[in-house]
Amino acid sequence: MARKRHEEHENHERWLVSYADFITLLFAFFVVLYATSNQNEEKEKKFEESIRHELKISGGGGQTGGSPNTGNPPSLNDPIDLLQQKRIGNEDLQETIEKLIDKTMSDEEKKKTINSVRHDSVGVRVSLAASTFFPSGSTKLRLPALKSLDKVAEILKKSNRPVIIEGHTDSDQVMGGMFESNWELASLRATTVVRYLIKIHKMDGRQLSAISYADQRPVVANSSETNKSLNRRIELLIVNTD
Repeated sequence: MARKRHEEHENHERWLVSYADFITLLFAFFVVLYATSNQNEEKEKKFEESIRHELKISGGGGQTGGSPNTGNPPSLNDPIDLLQQKRIGNEDLQETIEKLIDKTMSDEEKKKTINSVRHDSVGVRVSLAASTFFPSGSTKLRLPALKSLDKVAEILKKSNRPVIIEGHTDSDQVMGGMFESNWELASLRATTVVRYLIKIHKMDGRQLSAISYADQRPVVANSSETNKSLNRRIELLIVNTD
């Protein structure tokens, strides 16, 4: 009689073992699903970046399908979208900035204000003709030039990148006036532009800095008035950081 009660007791608790095994398998199943989901997501991101890269290299055009608000990636044909992308090479960033300048400025305006747009290992440099923006020996911005500066400032602001404003002069030494040397003149011109970007265009001061190079970094030899005018410049270095 005791043996029969013992067998019934074992049969009564056996479901707990099966239930524990089931819970363990269920937990393992969801772990595998979660891991697989994350892995696929990473693969999808890599695949999407690869497709974007290939499309940009091949110059493929056309808009992607889908409605405007479905979370589609930025259009590769829109300069603003390209400008705001962080993973973009310096050459591509230069080309994008040139397109935006061409879009907002007339040929005559560009000729008067923009010396050049070029890239280096740090980012892209937009060289502004200092004589257009400042009177000779002065650090006060010319009012007629502010319209052009505003257009460039909008590009700087939309890029959301650090910008270093560099002041450059020609080799002619400052004679009299409030500046002891070209160092002070170039420095105050650079800081004047910084203040304008912060005050008028509400740019983040933490992303801006000013530096003076005086006449130490000419782009051409100071051998003629034409060359000197090219060396008198304000360079906006858009730092292309990832």
